[in-house]
Amino acid sequence: MLRLFWTPAAWLLSGCAAVSAAPQEQMQTVASTQQGAVITILGTAGGPPPHPGRAQPSTLLTVDGKRYLIDAGEGTGYQLQQAGTPPGKLNVIFITHLHWDHVLGLDYLMAVDWMRGRTAQLPIYGPPGLDDLIGREFPKVKVGEAIFRAQASNRPEISTLYPTNQVASCGPTEIFRDDVVKVTSVCNSHFAQVRSVPHSYGEDRALSYRFDTKYGSVTFTGDTGPSADLEKLAEGSDVLVSEIVDLVSIEQDLHRVDPARDHSRLMVHMAHQHLTAEELGKLATRARVKKLVLTHFVIGKDFNPEGFVAQLRPYFAGEIVVGQDLQRTMLLGK
Repeated sequence: MLRLFWTPAAWLLSGCAAVSAAPQEQMQTVASTQQGAVITILGTAGGPPPHPGRAQPSTLLTVDGKRYLIDAGEGTGYQLQQAGTPPGKLNVIFITHLHWDHVLGLDYLMAVDWMRGRTAQLPIYGPPGLDDLIGREFPKVKVGEAIFRAQASNRPEISTLYPTNQVASCGPTEIFRDDVVKVTSVCNSHFAQVRSVPHSYGEDRALSYRFDTKYGSVTFTGDTGPSADLEKLAEGSDVLVSEIVDLVSIEQDLHRVDPARDHSRLMVHMAHQHLTAEELGKLATRARVKKLVLTHFVIGKDFNPEGFVAQLRPYFAGEIVVGQDLQRTMLLGK
């Protein structure tokens, strides 16, 4: 997560921390059909503040008509609708970690999903603390639920529709399986260096997820730094959907906007708990990943995400796709 909002200058910086850019190679745009596997990037911005042209992080994986949402940043409900998949069509949600930019869209998503008639449960998987997070969301939407109930008296309580499943092990652990996907998780290194004191639910954890399907495999890094466990999880993946950071442009902006402040702790977080192009390229090469799809851009004002291709190329020879909101790619593989 881009934490520039912790400083007084951050709101100035964060408003322009991501740049809308056409990808180096446009993803193949396809309709969500009943057969096949499609990855749709819903939001590519890193960090909670608004970023012109980019929504907060979330990705949709559709496999043979079943829909799996990975993360739910602010605006995810709108992005799903734009992508032709209203919340009512989701089957399962997977949250990588509990930073704001990955969860602030959940309350709206659940409220609108209920309002539009959901009756089947929509399970949510994630790290410890997920129970607490979702439990606090229900009171927030309770007033609206009571108002709308006059028009929908027979609908189930919202709180009964979204069961949580906290991943207790750091893995590798198979956490979910149905007739089209197998999902395996590991803990990554997003909280390895800079961390808060333990909460009532324990220490903060961030998860990476691998989806294995008959069409191939896709691994989602979530937010992470270099991670041996993630590298093993991604071994042989057809697609690695990854976050990426540009340290130079971030540090330049920090010093330009707020030169008197000590930014060293923030830069430790950026350098060790996010993936630079070099570290990502090396990880993807060692894991024998076929294609990189870049998202969650943690960048400074003047950095064009297209620049990541040149940064990655010395370390990764495979296909590189610079993500853009609402782009789709087919998952091709075995």
